[in-house]
Amino acid sequence: IAWRLVCLPGSVALADACELFINPLTVVAMLLTARAKRATAIIHTGASSALGQMLCKAAPGFGVEVVHVTHRQQHVEMLHRLGATHVLNSSSDSYGAQLDEKIRALRVKLAFDCVAGDSAGALVAKLPPRSTVYAYGRLSSSYLSAIPVIDLIYRGKKVEGFMVTRAFAKLGPLELLKYK
Repeated sequence: IAWRLVCLPGSVALADACELFINPLTVVAMLLTARAKRATAIIHTGASSALGQMLCKAAPGFGVEVVHVTHRQQHVEMLHRLGATHVLNSSSDSYGAQLDEKIRALRVKLAFDCVAGDSAGALVAKLPPRSTVYAYGRLSSSYLSAIPVIDLIYRGKKVEGFMVTRAFAKLGPLELLKYK
């Protein structure tokens, strides 16, 4: 049905079309999910992507702090210029310790991971009990791995798939009406 509402010229690249529609809706869905879970801070991997930059700009309006995770120092600097307060370079030797500190200081219990592979498992291992890692991409081109089963069983941690349409359906109309 959506293609009947908005027609883009054939010259518009898929990535550009996503930046117009899917990415902003995904950002709103992530932030409304955080709000519904009463989270004041989240972790986001792939922070230098177009979606990550949108999240950086939108999160303060929702009262959500974001720990932006990227893998290049130049992206750290770019995100700081966009106004990000908490930016970590996953390629840094001190990344693990820095992430632990941010999780503790901000009381992070939600993460949105677009990398997959070992990334989701590393986040599950670092987050506190009753936390959730939402997998919404597969930039690593590999399956989710290194997920500590003990954390799932005994610590109540979860890994869930995140898709914008399901997120909005799960949130329901009352939560969507609160969005301004």
